Amino acid sequence: MNALPPADALWRDHDGRPTFRHRPKLVGREIVFTLEERDLAWTDGRLSGKVPLHQVDYVRLTFRPSNLYLKRYRFELRQRLGRRIWFSNVSWRNMIEVEAHDAAYSAFVREVLAAVATASPKARFLAGEPLWRYIAMVAASGGLGLSLAYLAFNALTTVNWGLIGLVAFIGGYAVWQMSLWLTKNPPAEFDPRTPPEALLPEAVTPPAAPRG
Repeated sequence: MNALPPADALWRDHDGRPTFRHRPKLVGREIVFTLEERDLAWTDGRLSGKVPLHQVDYVRLTFRPSNLYLKRYRFELRQRLGRRIWFSNVSWRNMIEVEAHDAAYSAFVREVLAAVATASPKARFLAGEPLWRYIAMVAASGGLGLSLAYLAFNALTTVNWGLIGLVAFIGGYAVWQMSLWLTKNPPAEFDPRTPPEALLPEAVTPPAAPRG
């Protein structure tokens, strides 16, 4: 069970507003998100914009593991006019290293959810992947399972220990990854006051909060 983020987890700018920093790409600028009274504002130091909270169509929380960091979570917000913004708990530092801000992410997400729920009563709060994507992943997982079972059967009947070991290692890892994705991402709706714990990282003590 995920505990609530510690009291000092939420980052704030020099005006005391909740904020979060995220570098989504290796080659790209860091994006700073700030929760204002009526808007969710963002800037990368060159471009900037705002999404009025009362125009939010939906918010989606998902689990999106990556090669460098398995415990990667994503927040996505869509405006009724079609604009989308997103951020995750993981930021790129260099080609081989990423940095996770789990507690700060969880704290900021909770703040945004509460603000959207107040400003846009008709907004939807969605957990997991869209149904079509989830079904596609279920089908892909089933195909992978059948392929692994076939390889394992051939390896056992021919007593091919090398192939047995390869299937066990690669297959076991792939099945574990897919099962984790499937168990965390079933499509559903949630109450913004109690976001699903499976789609928020563990609330750990954060590093010193950056201040704008």
